[in-house]
Amino acid sequence: MKNYCLAFLVFFMCSNSQAQVWKTLRHEVSFGVGASNFLGDLGGAKGIGTHGIKDLKFRSTRSTISAGYKYMLNPYLSVRSTLIWSLLSGDDALTKNTVRNSRNLSFRSNIAEISGYIVYYPTEDRVLPRYKIQGIRGNKTTSISPYLYLGVGVTFFNPKANYEGEWVALQPLGTEGQGLAGRPDKYNRYTLCFPIGVGLKYRVNKQMSVSFDVSLRYTLSDYMDDVSTSYYIADEISANYGEVAGALSDRSINPGPYGVLEYPDGRNNYLQRGDPRYNDAYMFGILSFHYRFVKGQVFIPKF
Repeated sequence: MKNYCLAFLVFFMCSNSQAQVWKTLRHEVSFGVGASNFLGDLGGAKGIGTHGIKDLKFRSTRSTISAGYKYMLNPYLSVRSTLIWSLLSGDDALTKNTVRNSRNLSFRSNIAEISGYIVYYPTEDRVLPRYKIQGIRGNKTTSISPYLYLGVGVTFFNPKANYEGEWVALQPLGTEGQGLAGRPDKYNRYTLCFPIGVGLKYRVNKQMSVSFDVSLRYTLSDYMDDVSTSYYIADEISANYGEVAGALSDRSINPGPYGVLEYPDGRNNYLQRGDPRYNDAYMFGILSFHYRFVKGQVFIPKF
């Protein structure tokens, strides 16, 4: 009977303290480092390039840094804003798909992402430990909180290709004939993105914690790698945007379904350069360090 009374007292005091303490620790900042991977038309696994995880290529992994701010709405829900800088890259030389490999296109791009999320903690974003009292069953210590999140953001990008030892910005070059007769305008170098991710958070103490999460970003652009639709006549691209533009529009290294087929009767067959059915996507794996700001002082029972 004594143990049951003690258990009830401990539960009541811990629950009451938890209810008070999280309100004094609503504000949290974080800094993270990690890795990125691009999912699009260039590089990837066998088959047609997609924004699916099956197209992930570990040799295209690049570095990422992040900074964020989180506001706790309650122990289960938070809102978070994040600024991320990363490098994305893709290279047809890395794929085993024969057609994509011979297409011989590649890119790299610095990206900056500003995004906001709703974060859900199924077992609470705990700010106090679960106490373990000797002789009382059912109380387990834990400092790990799983979470998942969903959000929206804006990503800024600028794809470049290496041409004779120099990294050249591709968007101004209209490598698929953008801005020329019968083609759309040049694409914007920003897009909406939709992050979705899962992670684990380890509470070091009341104010400090460490987390690791993996996320996927879907976008509304198919031009993060400068490749989307079909080839255009290289001579016309060169005449309008310069010889470098013409050279970078078609870099194929073997005979095959590349470039533009021009027929004697004046008709042209613009062969496929990318696949516009799939917009680009990218992934992050980020290790973050968190710090909570304390507002006021509260009494925390000690055992």
